[in-house]
Amino acid sequence: MHSWEVFIVEDDIRIAEINRKFVEKVPGFSVCGIALNEDEAKEQIAILKPDLVLLDIFFPDMNGLDFLRWIRSEFRGIEVIMVTAATEVDTLKHALSDGVFDYIVKPVIFQRFKDTLLNFHEYKKSILQLSADKEINQNLIDSILKREKAEIEPSYLPKGIDPITLEKVISMLTQYKKGYTAEVLGERIGTSRTTARRYLEYLVSEQKATADISYGGVGRPERIYKYGNG
Repeated sequence: MHSWEVFIVEDDIRIAEINRKFVEKVPGFSVCGIALNEDEAKEQIAILKPDLVLLDIFFPDMNGLDFLRWIRSEFRGIEVIMVTAATEVDTLKHALSDGVFDYIVKPVIFQRFKDTLLNFHEYKKSILQLSADKEINQNLIDSILKREKAEIEPSYLPKGIDPITLEKVISMLTQYKKGYTAEVLGERIGTSRTTARRYLEYLVSEQKATADISYGGVGRPERIYKYGNG
């Protein structure tokens, strides 16, 4: 597998280290540097010219979307994955329109993170093939353009249901087949129990999840939510 160099731009060193460990758990990827602010990031990216940048949005000295535009203007060959707590639809739309490769919401789920890096590998492999081929065909074009980066339109979701948070809830449910209570799921995704329950009940109403009663260890009835319609 080709070796891809990843640069991390994150002002929280603890999160930067978590991201570094995640990157280095995926074969074919390594971290070439970490920057905690804009000056460090610009200086090191100009020198290292990484293949991929993991970029947060909220910084004391800059906005990650502005930094994304700077990368796009100065280094067209560098791809960017936003890794952020920002869940506003407008923020996602701006990131997509400025050419972000993917958008991952904190707290990061490793499997989701790994899938993105592997998708990046396949995409770059297809691009490299263009350099070797004298002609292209439709299959090659389709393999390059198959990444779905369409803007998420919120109109199909009811008020109070954010598409990015909904994706995170679904991801958690699909990874743990035994299901979650609203309280536990809220802790895992960084929301209140009430917010988690709202998303879970929405999935139940759409017949994308089921809710069963469990009495647990203290005899108190709890709703256990599982992905799928049973």
